[in-house]
Amino acid sequence: MAAVVPVAALIAMGMAGPAHAGENCTDQSDNGGATATFKHHGEHLLVTDNFRDGNSAIGHLEMDDHSGDHYWYWNRKGKGETVDFNLPNIVDGVGVHIGAFLGNWQGTADGGIDHNSNNVIPYCSGEALN
Repeated sequence: MAAVVPVAALIAMGMAGPAHAGENCTDQSDNGGATATFKHHGEHLLVTDNFRDGNSAIGHLEMDDHSGDHYWYWNRKGKGETVDFNLPNIVDGVGVHIGAFLGNWQGTADGGIDHNSNNVIPYCSGEALN
């Protein structure tokens, strides 16, 4: 089951500026256990769990609209599974910053995230395009 909740800026990390329109982007957790891919056309976030390690894969999305909103997209289905999150409310041309993390579900969308599971900076960035 997947959960999504906006979270105030929890991570103070540098992020690259948005990529050019038409670019998809992918990020992995530091150990490769989680992958998040933003598909700019149609605004989909694919979150894949790559390892059977007891951790869930988590996609992180931050809108580049100066709102500071963060969203966490959990894939708790297990190794080899990908969850496709359709994000139709992203306005065309708005940049998004993508990250992939690991975590252990604790009943809330922002509980149990291992914030140290992705220390690679800068984050992948993409731009919405319907």
